[in-house]
Formats: sequence, structure tokens, C-alpha cells
Amino acid sequence: CCTMLSIASTSAQEQGFNLIVVGDTQPQTEEQFERLEREVVPNIERIIEEYRTSSNLPIAVLITGDVVWDNMAFLPRLKELFTSLDVELITVIGNHDHNRDIEGSESLKEQAYEDVFGARYKHFMLGNTHFILLDNILYKSYEDYSIELDKEQRKWLRSVAKDIAKNERVAICMHAPAYNFREGKILPYARHIMHLFRGNELHFITGHRHRHATVELSKKSIEHSVAQVCGNLWFAPLCTDGTPPGVLCIEERNNVWQWHFRTFDDEQSKLIVWREGEVKEHEEYIVVKVIGWDSKHSVEWSENGVPMGAMEQITILDPDYIYYVENEADYSDIIMQRLRRSAAPHSHYFRCKRTTPHSKVVISTTDRFGREYECEVR
Repeated sequence: CCTMLSIASTSAQEQGFNLIVVGDTQPQTEEQFERLEREVVPNIERIIEEYRTSSNLPIAVLITGDVVWDNMAFLPRLKELFTSLDVELITVIGNHDHNRDIEGSESLKEQAYEDVFGARYKHFMLGNTHFILLDNILYKSYEDYSIELDKEQRKWLRSVAKDIAKNERVAICMHAPAYNFREGKILPYARHIMHLFRGNELHFITGHRHRHATVELSKKSIEHSVAQVCGNLWFAPLCTDGTPPGVLCIEERNNVWQWHFRTFDDEQSKLIVWREGEVKEHEEYIVVKVIGWDSKHSVEWSENGVPMGAMEQITILDPDYIYYVENEADYSDIIMQRLRRSAAPHSHYFRCKRTTPHSKVVISTTDRFGREYECEVR
């Protein structure tokens, strides 16, 4: 069935929604849950209030799975916390939302989640978009799960696809990615979904990786892989790719989507700069990280007012994340190993080399929707 998620709009001119995508909330301890209450939810509430002030459109929050970190007692508390925001709450089930302490079938391990949040898969409308929630975790145990759709969901999804016109937009929300970022290829189950909706504008919205990425899978299909909202597993103040705490905001206006990554610190620049000598193996260069970067961004620089063209893209480990782990983090050996092991190179970094020492360098970026950001480097 198709359920309409909407709040009555007083505007006859504008249709759409405001969606705040929250990556992997994942509290495991009481301290982490309190930090969720103190550090995350008030920032989301602030964004909600901005949307309420600027439009009369429906507002929803989507959590991309791993709602909790194997602590089933937190499921109802987390639901209560987020429903207090007085907007639609949407969740998908992640691997850590399965009850690892229960023996038996996967359905038994999923029961605690379903008791709180309802069915693992469903279909509804938000604005002019068909939202389809899926469970793409085949779970046997804590360390034994795979990314796939079960036969039950595949059959259901085929019936849903038949009822959706080819000119309509579809958003597939699930925990684990559609794209294998390590191997650079689309996963087979995701290809099956893309085939079912081959005539539609298709968006995958996922979490799981604790890193930010926007990947165009085909001319009409795109994946929004959303970074963890709290840094890396509550143990680092930023994700392993250097993405700071924040959310992905997706805005539909008159049947057109736009999106941007919104950091919780409004004073933080979208451009994080390291000067010469500050990035290992790139000591002769100015290096910049573009938060929320995707392939449609332009990143350019000028020197003393003279345009110098596009900056050179590089793939590196995030210098700030590595510095934190090696100089500031103070946890048990197991957690420190986890923090080091999870570090991975990312490609939202760019470099340029001054032609004149101490020259004035201005770095500017424009995203796919025309938003412009710049910073000056002396």
C-alpha cells in the first residue's frame, strides 16, 4: 500500500518537502545516548525551525539505520526522543538494530525493531516522490551478515514497481549502500532495483559506511551515502573521511530535488584548508577539503587576483582525522584499533601550488545547484 506522509500546506503555489537525513545515530551506552540528546537533536531541531520559518512544506527526519548500537532498550527511547521534534520520523533497519542476543530466525532478531518502528519495508508518498524503505541486511549473527534483499522483499518490490508510473521519482531508503565503494561497482541486488525502476528518476539514500559520498550510478540513478551524524562511532569528532557532524538536507520544490550537506557548526567553512607543510606528502601545496563534495562541484583557485583554473584533485587520508587518532584520542586498545582500521582515503581533497611565496590565494567552489563558497589563504 502507499501511504501519504504530509502536513497540510497553506501555500497553493509550492509543493514538496524538507527531508533531514541523519546517518547512523547508533548509541550503545547511556553516555552516548545523552550526547545524542545534547549534541545532535538540538541541532536537528534548529534546522527544523528554520524550515518552518521559511516554508509551509512537510518536514521529515530519516535515520539511515543503525538506529542503535545493539542496545535494543534504546529503540523506544530513541523513537520518543525524535518524535518529540513533532515531524514525521522515518527509519530503516541496520545490522546493529538486530537483536544479537536472540537465537533463531532472522525475524526473531528483527522483532524488537519492528515492535517500535513498524514493518521493515514499506512504500509511501512524501511530496511528489515515492519513498520505498527496504531492509537490505540479511542477518545471521553480529559478525555474519550480508547486503542483499530477501525473496519476500523482491517479490513485494516488483509489485510496487508495476504501480509507479515511469515519469515519477522514486527514493529507495535502506541502511547499506547500493554501490561497492572499495571495488567501484554497483552491487547486484541494487542493479536489480535499478532495472525495476529503469524509467524513473531514482535516488538511493543509505548510511552504514560512516562517510559522505554522492555517486551517479547511471544517467537517472544516484546514491546519497550519508556520513554518521556523530563523527566516527561517538569516539572521534569527525567521520573517517573528515566529514564533521551534520546531516544531509534534501529539499523538493515543485517536483525538483536539491540537496546539500549541512554541518551542525554554522560557522564552519565548507572549505577546510591546510597550508604548505601541513599535509604529509603534499608539503609544497595548499590542500583543501570540500565538505559535501560530489563530481558536479567545480573547485578553482586564483592567485593575487589572477584566475589559475581548476585545482588538482587528490585522494588522501583525512589529516584532521589522523591527527585526532594519533594525538588526541585516548581509548582502550580495542577502540584505538577500530579508529585506525576505519580510516580510509577519500577524494574530496584538492591541491594547488603557489607561483609566488606568500601570495594571496582564493579558493572557490560551486556545487551542482549553483551554491558558491570561497575562502582566502594568505
